[in-house]
Amino acid sequence: MNQIFRENLKYILAVLIVWAITFPWILRNKDTILAKFTLAYNSFFGYPNPRIAHQLIAKGDAVLEGRKEGGTDILQTIGQFFSSEENTKGSILPLDLALMEKACLYFRSKEHVEDHFLELTWREKAKDWGSPLFLRMAPQGELTLGPNPKDYWNSHIEAVLTALDYYKRALRFSGPELLAPKKIESVAWASCRPSEILLGYKTHMLETESFVLKKLTELEKVPSGLSAVQKRTVVLSSIKRSDFSEVSANDYLESLLRQILLTGMKNFSPREMDDIYERIIYFVGADEREYLKFKFRRAELFFQLGSEEESYYKRAAIEFKEAANIQLASEIEDINVPALLVHEFESKMKEAESYHKLKENSKSLTILDALKPKLRNVDERSVGGKKDDILKSYHNLTRSVLRKLGRYEEADEIPFNE
Repeated sequence: MNQIFRENLKYILAVLIVWAITFPWILRNKDTILAKFTLAYNSFFGYPNPRIAHQLIAKGDAVLEGRKEGGTDILQTIGQFFSSEENTKGSILPLDLALMEKACLYFRSKEHVEDHFLELTWREKAKDWGSPLFLRMAPQGELTLGPNPKDYWNSHIEAVLTALDYYKRALRFSGPELLAPKKIESVAWASCRPSEILLGYKTHMLETESFVLKKLTELEKVPSGLSAVQKRTVVLSSIKRSDFSEVSANDYLESLLRQILLTGMKNFSPREMDDIYERIIYFVGADEREYLKFKFRRAELFFQLGSEEESYYKRAAIEFKEAANIQLASEIEDINVPALLVHEFESKMKEAESYHKLKENSKSLTILDALKPKLRNVDERSVGGKKDDILKSYHNLTRSVLRKLGRYEEADEIPFNE
């Protein structure tokens, strides 16, 4: 061994020297290197590749199905033995993703509670933590208590995370297909990882756009010299027209909406949220009933950003004004007119508030005065009863604007108990 080492010493030293020189560069650029390897890997197998994606999804499904059936594997069986209750001790409780999600939410809500206060009562286990999957576990004529939620979650989490890993790997090959993100969503809530849902749907959104852009480029349908925003407009237009059979416009729109509705936008930065709203507003079009709603939400986002950069208040005012244009939706046959009028009032009020934030109080007061004849839409005369929050905000804003304009007597005449 020593002789072999001595004979190859110069080669060993050469490798060590090269490694010592290149290691800092590799460490600094590891993400770029891994990205290139991934790109080469995907190119070798073809991308997107539904066959590989479906194979990986099937493996994840198999892991979950095995847990739902209870399985016969000895390690799995041992791992599922828990609970100190007499009539559940030793029971093999099958996987229920909904119950895991419930357990996750339960313990998050009790995050700062002492452990001994987390123990569920007999009644809570029987009433709140049961599952149809467990009925077959009950001896005839006996009541089967639900599991201890923490132990139950821990007994299945490794399998659920394994399935999640398969679904995320499938996402690399699924391209514009929506199946992988939906599978990720099915297990992400159960594993207490809602951010994975955002990852799945955002990846689907970007991969769909990338796929369409590549197709359009190959067909020479993308004019040269376009900016990134202009290219995205071309891509969105193509998706909306359903130019390619591999791309579903409904799946793409669902992916956009899921990012907002299911995550509550809590994992977004405000500017990421604006990118999503911009896509949705383009996609639904000005003649759709959802257009005004998303215009209002985007305006609220700009209003939020206004606390950091005042110019956003101006953009918020413009968006709120557009959101108040209920004529765009008034001709829809089954539209809820009273709700539409409330939306108009609130949008105009928020437009006035945006100008108030910009210290353009005269313009703000003009808008508020124009709303006086429309108070019937939100006060006790409105259909469905008084809209207390909106009415209170209107009076508080009017009072503040009048005081900024030095009209204190008029401001004091506005009652505080509205």
